Amino acid sequence: MSSVSASGGSSGKKIGVIVLAVIAVLLIALGIMYFIEPAHSLIIGKITAPPQRADGHRPLWGVASLVLAVIFLAGAWFVGRTGKSAASSTSAAVGADR
Repeated sequence: MSSVSASGGSSGKKIGVIVLAVIAVLLIALGIMYFIEPAHSLIIGKITAPPQRADGHRPLWGVASLVLAVIFLAGAWFVGRTGKSAASSTSAAVGADR
């Protein structure tokens, strides 16, 4: 019992792709912030940054955010791709039987 739209994809997959893509964009923005902003101006930096490192940047946190963004983008691509390949292979098999 899945709701299939006229374009052939389910609405649940579209929502999943959108959610994963939005999270990836937010992670990219967060990664850029970690590279650009000093630690004392970040919310977590005010809590965890020792005074001697308060003016430093957080490159490892930035890299981690960007890596997670790539993983979420790959997940969005994979979720969006799986329904299309199964539907196209089914229609190709039906066309070959005729």
